[in-house]
Amino acid sequence: MRRAIRSRRRALAPAIRAHAARSFARIASAAHLLRPGMRVAAYLAFGGEADAAQIIQLAQRRSCELFLPAITSRRRFQMRFVRCTVDTRLHRNAFGILEPRHAGNEVIAPLQLDLIFMPLLAFDDTGSRLGSGAGFYDRSLRHLHAERRWRRPKLIGIGYEFQRVTQLIPQDWDVPLDGVITERCFRRLHPTRTGAC
Repeated sequence: MRRAIRSRRRALAPAIRAHAARSFARIASAAHLLRPGMRVAAYLAFGGEADAAQIIQLAQRRSCELFLPAITSRRRFQMRFVRCTVDTRLHRNAFGILEPRHAGNEVIAPLQLDLIFMPLLAFDDTGSRLGSGAGFYDRSLRHLHAERRWRRPKLIGIGYEFQRVTQLIPQDWDVPLDGVITERCFRRLHPTRTGAC
């Protein structure tokens, strides 16, 4: 499944990607996901991932505090969320993904974030997410799996409609999504409800 979706994602024309990126931001705005003062994490797209750049710009216009993931240990599959402003310098990590340097910049614990926009390879209507396979997000967000009392951060996946599948079988360590934005709509997801547009 990962191979097939990656191939289809990479085959998308630049114009389709750009149109989808604008749709993601428009839909996020209409769903009132971003409010001034929120601590929001997003990602810089890589390898055909759905482009979150327009959502990042929307978050900045809405006076949100923006954070980006930065890998701190490739061997242990660990990352941290680092504050990012218009002046933050980015570099390419070991995977070739742009990220801020965590040294010298503000780092925040995931449970202090209000919202995280996450990349994905596939999702289903119960909130299960298929990622790239390394488990960086699941390790960073394990408090949400271990302790149901935690309400933050809310997890919103960003992807294309063709990445929606009938059912994924979650692993014990998987952390479910609260919603997904596609080029078509925003779906609120829940294990016992269908994520309708």
